Amino acid sequence: MNTRTGTRTSKSRPEIEPPANPGKRHAREMLVPLLLLWMFLACCFPLFDTDLFWHLKTGEWILQNGTVPGYDLYTFVDFNNRWIDLHWGFQVTAAILYRIGGANLLILSKSAILTLALGIGCYGTGRGLTGWQRAACWILPAITISGRGYERPEIVTVLCLAIWMAIVSRLETRPRLIRLLPLLQVIWINCHALYILGLVVGVCYAIDCVARKMAGGRYGLGTLPESVPVPAFVGAGLLCGLASLANPYLEEGALFPFVLFRKFTVDQAFYSSNIGEFLPPIEFLKRYGVVSLYLNAEIMLWLLATMSFILLAVRGRVNIFRSLIFVAFSYLAWKASRNTNIFSIVAGSVLAENISDIMNAPTTSTTLPRNNVRSRPLASPGVGLLLVLMIIAVVTGTWNAVTEKNRPFRLGEARSWFAHNAAKFMNRPGFPQRVFASNFGVASVYTYHNGPNGKVFMDGRLEVCSQRTFAEFNEICRRMSLADSSWAEVLRDTDGNLPAVMLDSRYSRGLIAGVDRTPGWRLVFADQAAAVFFDERVAEALHLPAASPDPLLSPPPW
Repeated sequence: MNTRTGTRTSKSRPEIEPPANPGKRHAREMLVPLLLLWMFLACCFPLFDTDLFWHLKTGEWILQNGTVPGYDLYTFVDFNNRWIDLHWGFQVTAAILYRIGGANLLILSKSAILTLALGIGCYGTGRGLTGWQRAACWILPAITISGRGYERPEIVTVLCLAIWMAIVSRLETRPRLIRLLPLLQVIWINCHALYILGLVVGVCYAIDCVARKMAGGRYGLGTLPESVPVPAFVGAGLLCGLASLANPYLEEGALFPFVLFRKFTVDQAFYSSNIGEFLPPIEFLKRYGVVSLYLNAEIMLWLLATMSFILLAVRGRVNIFRSLIFVAFSYLAWKASRNTNIFSIVAGSVLAENISDIMNAPTTSTTLPRNNVRSRPLASPGVGLLLVLMIIAVVTGTWNAVTEKNRPFRLGEARSWFAHNAAKFMNRPGFPQRVFASNFGVASVYTYHNGPNGKVFMDGRLEVCSQRTFAEFNEICRRMSLADSSWAEVLRDTDGNLPAVMLDSRYSRGLIAGVDRTPGWRLVFADQAAAVFFDERVAEALHLPAASPDPLLSPPPW
């Protein structure tokens, strides 16, 4: 106000921004819920994971016996091997859910857990981002995570990693959150062996804190706030380490991740040649080319996250924690394709945090304004349109058609996918209680209906079945396909008895033809999912006629 003239001068008049349109702001904030809706719907596909049913059987066994297994229950080869079953918490929960609501409740619960993990990632990281920016950062991680949206214990790891990343991103403003981490570790170690990844996150954060404290704001590192309660952080870290012993197997359980790590490193050549999910992504690309949308999304996510580090460095900023965690989880992702979902939850968090820092970093230029992405009018509607189209694609089946064609939008089990009828056929008095199952999915279903009294040669529990057993399994299958009768002698027990043979109708057609040509074996059961062969003498004693092989000619589609 000019006191002499009573008028306002333009120089002293504050600049007033036009009020934001509340409708547009509300629409922008709905983009993350749209992404979460897509995630939930994309994970609503039928059960087809091969490991599920031995998990369910183990959960039932634990509920019945009131204890966890200590040695193998389900095979007649590795029955005396130690079994460190850190999945027991997941298995008990899954068994209860299956009792209550069957396959549908399992699918919905899995979808909810993965959606919750994505939501924690979206809202827990990248605090300086708007709604559409959060959604944009998390689209690729969501796609990649949905690619392994199976009913497996690893979904607990995805959720716990999301919580770890969200808590670490807010520790310096809300330090009391660190009290949640030891409890989280206790839950995690009793559901999945990869609980150790939480400790990896914690160690990387501790290194970052020490580096920032020593640098004192130099070298592009942020300063460590004086308000950070260092003793409390150290105490919580020690409790997280001690939480590793809070499992039924004590130190054996705490050290078990190192046993699994050997399979990804020292023994990787063997396992990657026999199990698709152990195959490194680069080998997958060499063999099959750029055919997987989920793998392409992972590669694009890795490139974007890498670019965000470069842009952050251009602005004079370095973040040791994010750099270390990104390198560590990139290593896991490129060692085996089964690690894509855990990499994606970390890479998504890193990307969101980096983009937030880039957009809010001060610029040294006084003439050029900072490139403010918030002001781009078409970005938010573009992301919204993409999410709507993705939702429509899932619901209409288009998404399934352009991906791997094994995730139709519906509940229940994959049609004729599991060998339930063959397994139930084997649950009769006098039938052999040893079975050679050619597919781990067949072995899992047989165990669910007949274990632990009925036992298989080998199943998918690589924490129990040895590499030597796996090599013998492969050799038996090779001889079967050649109709070389010597394979049967390998399976004969000390009393001279032979096991039954259960063969998958999709992947084992060569084996079925080979056993059918092998003298002394009779096909006693066949449907779309599996074939069962008995030793001729056993079939005669049980008065079992030869079954028609016609159902095997039309196995269910992938």
